[in-house]
Amino acid sequence: MSWNNTKKPSATTPETKGFDKEYYRNMFENNTAQAVPVRMALVAKENCAKTGLAISISRQVNSKGKIYVIDVDNSAKSTIDEAYPNDDEIVVLPLLDERDDSIFNDDSTVNYAALTDKMNMYTNIIAEKIKDGENITGIVFDGGSTYLKWCEHAMTAVLLRKGVIKEEGDGFSQKEWRTRNQLFRQTLTRLHGLSVPSVFFTFHLKDVSTYVDNGSGGKVLMKIGERPEWDKGTMRLFSQQIFLSRYMKKADAAAGVKADPTLKNNDDWVIKATIEEVKGRHMEMVGETHTILSVIKGKVKWDGLPMLTWGGNDE
Repeated sequence: MSWNNTKKPSATTPETKGFDKEYYRNMFENNTAQAVPVRMALVAKENCAKTGLAISISRQVNSKGKIYVIDVDNSAKSTIDEAYPNDDEIVVLPLLDERDDSIFNDDSTVNYAALTDKMNMYTNIIAEKIKDGENITGIVFDGGSTYLKWCEHAMTAVLLRKGVIKEEGDGFSQKEWRTRNQLFRQTLTRLHGLSVPSVFFTFHLKDVSTYVDNGSGGKVLMKIGERPEWDKGTMRLFSQQIFLSRYMKKADAAAGVKADPTLKNNDDWVIKATIEEVKGRHMEMVGETHTILSVIKGKVKWDGLPMLTWGGNDE
């Protein structure tokens, strides 16, 4: 259902839409589980090669076929042009596109409800292309944390339309957050269910802070950890979770850089990937950390995670 549709939809059931007992009997007899080995979350601070790693692993699964990158953060194009300049089958689809009049209000502000509708329409189009036989090997949903914020903005528009709130700044009960969560989960669940071998979701890693005693009777805000910026329960969608971090000789907490004293020069840096969760194949690798990219004395070297294969190019 489109959140922009102000007309109240009529009640429908599977029967009224033509999905009767015989339809479901046929689905039961003929529909078997699809081979969809990779449903991966890539989580990191900014500039940690999430997009590049997603494309790399997708090509390890299938060296040929279309890869659609749904660019929520408007940051994927430059990475792909630099890292994969000769791969003509990678298609970047920007969502927040200044050329698209459908996602802006009359005062030129962003219509976030229309933006989430656009995302779901793109998913429908990809599903139609799969049904029509297009060879799609991978989808990268690049910017899951930003999209969650978009869903929050869209939620406000929906609550205004429903009359739950009168103005944008009005408060509302905790239960209304389910509107945001429904928008977010609907999109991720649809992408997850597409019949393609690999679907990747990138998320930001955010700091978790709390106030602690400073020893003199006062309180100071201290970082106590990190967590992915996603809706609670999102992780259940993913068969694989990989967390990435950037390292230099000296840590820079403000930039999200960790310390690696084995690096010889202050200007050298590396990106490491830790395999946090795997269901099925490669579960023995959980807990392993590998360097995927290094810049040593100005020389860039890409290693990726070549050990992660799922029966495509390797068999």
